[in-house]
Amino acid sequence: MPPAEDASLLAPDLEERLARFAPEVRDVISTLHGELWQALDPEVLELCRLRIASLQADEREAARAAPGAPVPPEKAAAISDWPDSPLFNERERACLAFTEQFVGDVAGVSQGDIDALLAHFSPGEVQAFVSALLALDQHQRLALGLRTVLAPQEEPA
Repeated sequence: MPPAEDASLLAPDLEERLARFAPEVRDVISTLHGELWQALDPEVLELCRLRIASLQADEREAARAAPGAPVPPEKAAAISDWPDSPLFNERERACLAFTEQFVGDVAGVSQGDIDALLAHFSPGEVQAFVSALLALDQHQRLALGLRTVLAPQEEPA
């Protein structure tokens, strides 16, 4: 999948607005997302993308088709119940716990949070995962922000 050309990596409304107002930014973001979905476990990233969407109350992003590996529908529906649901393994729980901390209070990330990831990933993989979370979080915040700010102004008078 050629990252810069695959609009499915970006939320459709973000893709459309960036294509209109900042195509070079769209290309950079698309390339970045293409790389991260290929470099890391796409199912884990998809779980994190869905959790970020639920934390940001972004129903549109939560309903969007998976840009990476789709997760089973029952697992996607249980994303908010990940700590107790038997559908999630320990590796996924570590990633989702880190995702919640990262999105809610990145300054509060502790060595314990990092150690929980290191139980499942190498240091380089942890660094890649954190970079991927930053990209996913910022993508969703940008899409939600542009939708909130620009959509009312784009409606016909």
